[in-house]
Amino acid sequence: MKKVLIAASLLVCSNAIFAQVNKGQWLVGGSVGFDHSSQGDNKQTDITIAPDAGYFFINQLAAGLRPEFGYTKTKTKSGTSTNTGSSTSFGLAPFVRYYFMPSGQMLNIFADASYGFGSSKEKGGESVSGNYYQIKAGPAVFLTPNTALEFALYYKSYGGDAFEVADDRQNHFGLNVGFQIHLGGGAAKK
Repeated sequence: MKKVLIAASLLVCSNAIFAQVNKGQWLVGGSVGFDHSSQGDNKQTDITIAPDAGYFFINQLAAGLRPEFGYTKTKTKSGTSTNTGSSTSFGLAPFVRYYFMPSGQMLNIFADASYGFGSSKEKGGESVSGNYYQIKAGPAVFLTPNTALEFALYYKSYGGDAFEVADDRQNHFGLNVGFQIHLGGGAAKK
């Protein structure tokens, strides 16, 4: 009986200490994204690393800044010849993030949107500017009261000088895996 009471008190107390998404707290972390696309014999693989830092202006809503570093590898086939290439990119995007469940949950669902500007450079080529927007959503699993492992599906659309037609955009769907640390003493509002 004593073990059951201890386990019940730990369960009740653990819910109270999971205060992660309250006004006044900071969000610091980042994610790694991956997507692969193919059209006929043409293939493209993108890998991105995006650290971020944000602040909870109200409970469950954070806003901040996210630099993004990317690497793209392409393989195109034209007739009997195959060309391979690669490019690197850098971008900077403000973001907003909303957690759908209140503070105190070990599992929370989030949605995140960002709009950024940056540049891309092909190997041996010149740098071109561009813009992008991204939306992503998924679960945040709180491993401790202040750290979360995140999984998200994303949609990202690139445009700008990198494309010959001004209105042309390149669209991607992919998977993000991230890690966030929630800092500060934001108090839960009831």
